[in-house]
Amino acid sequence: MTIKDTLKKAPANISKAASSLQNNVREFEEIARGQFSAFVDDGKECFDVGIQLDENGNNILHFSCDCPNKNALCAHVVAVLAFMNRGEKSAAASTTLKKIRKKKLSPTEELLDNVDNIQLRAWILEELNVNKELNLKFFNHFSGSTTQITAEEINKQGAACIQAVVGKKKYIEPVQLKALFEVWQKYLDTQLPAIFAKIGSEDGLLMVDAVFNFYELVDKRLSKSSSRVVTQFNKFSEKLSAYLQTCEQYKITSFFQQFISRLKKDGKGFSVVLSLIYKTAPALSKEVLADLIKLYLNNVSKNEPTEAELLPLLQYIIKQDLFSALYNDLPYTLFYNEYNFAFLHQLQLIGQNDKVISLCEKSIKGNYHEVYSIPYYKILVNVYLQLSMPDEALIYRKKIFAFAPSYQLYQEIYNDLTTHAHKETFRKEALNRVLRRDTADYAKVLDLKFGLWAETEDWGKILDKLVDYTSLDKATPHIKYLYLFDDALLLKKLLIDIHSSFSYPANYENIIEFLKVFITKYYTKEQVSKMDNRNFTGYTARNIINLVLNEYD
Repeated sequence: MTIKDTLKKAPANISKAASSLQNNVREFEEIARGQFSAFVDDGKECFDVGIQLDENGNNILHFSCDCPNKNALCAHVVAVLAFMNRGEKSAAASTTLKKIRKKKLSPTEELLDNVDNIQLRAWILEELNVNKELNLKFFNHFSGSTTQITAEEINKQGAACIQAVVGKKKYIEPVQLKALFEVWQKYLDTQLPAIFAKIGSEDGLLMVDAVFNFYELVDKRLSKSSSRVVTQFNKFSEKLSAYLQTCEQYKITSFFQQFISRLKKDGKGFSVVLSLIYKTAPALSKEVLADLIKLYLNNVSKNEPTEAELLPLLQYIIKQDLFSALYNDLPYTLFYNEYNFAFLHQLQLIGQNDKVISLCEKSIKGNYHEVYSIPYYKILVNVYLQLSMPDEALIYRKKIFAFAPSYQLYQEIYNDLTTHAHKETFRKEALNRVLRRDTADYAKVLDLKFGLWAETEDWGKILDKLVDYTSLDKATPHIKYLYLFDDALLLKKLLIDIHSSFSYPANYENIIEFLKVFITKYYTKEQVSKMDNRNFTGYTARNIINLVLNEYD
């Protein structure tokens, strides 16, 4: 099928996705007659697309993309095909493309098609003798030799590739990566069968390590960071994991044992190991997968995994139903709170309450400020209630109340106190809490005091504190009683006083909507209109008056 026919028959959703990628096709090139490659940037990811045409450039023989989309034709391939079919809008360095687009061939291309093969061979030999990069690229492309491949040979070839492209310069420029990886890939592709054939042995491990070392060396010598190194590194990892999935499980286990031992000996990080385990998992039994993750956890340094690595690992373990088998091997840190909370929750689910208590106390002891311990206090309250230990739960409820008071928590603590004297003392302490608008616990203390005043019907105290949107939000459950207590004062508060503050809570729009609904339900238009004009000192208050009046129309 031709390029144009393929584009016409592409599914609508694929074509639509490809249209947004039109300007993201880069490093497009014809690496052999009729064989094209390009990178397509898609968000934070970069995918490698390959297109193979027939000898005449008329029909597509094959296409490929390393994206996870398993459709026969993905958006990245369609984007590249559209790029190839743009005609005059993009320059073509390819004879094949020019024929497809019916462009006039350049003099060089015409000459290449007509030059005598003997003359061409002589000229190429002369150029290869003076151009190291071209020489190495030519040799790697046309040499299919895989005899006596060793880790030492891979290291030497990697160094030769870098020298051929960079010369004697200390640093590699990002613009040189394209040429460097072209030369390297030609070599690596010819050696992969021999490397993979020795997977499971020490020689195979050393060769894989040598390949990884090449990407590490390139990355270290870069003058500026480039995602292209990671892309090439991941491409090799994908090929390695794909081969591992074809191996027997004992061979896979042997490879990971050797690889981890090698990395540990060299003092290197283990993130590549975890990535390979994830990719190889489909070929593993549940028991073998658990053993490999345990092998990783028991060898990785406690300080190495970041929360960005540990949390996905924990989530993966939970998803694979391996938590019960691996929780004793998982680390527990003092500062990765999101990870810790997920870990503690899973421990509770499997009934490891003693371990939860121990780890929570460890975190609490390590926290610099007690406010950071509140989430752990809440976990301990839950655990002690599960264990039917209300006295211990009460201790941590009081600790939470000291930093995060609320009327609901007050009621829980109050009801659990055993004597009248203790209850009265606790109520007096709650009423004496300082209420200031400039403190972090302002909303929480409002909620507490409004609840306590409502118990004794001290509606005037609530009205006195009705000064901003936050206080109205906390007073909403009592608003009908405030209306019955002093409807005129409440209307003044709702239309004028609460708008004097420039602090807008997250639910501001909901509060304004509540205002409109409540006022129009309990007050007449005349009551709103007759508000004393001299009170309208604020721009926001005037807007609210108009907003409410419009609701009556």
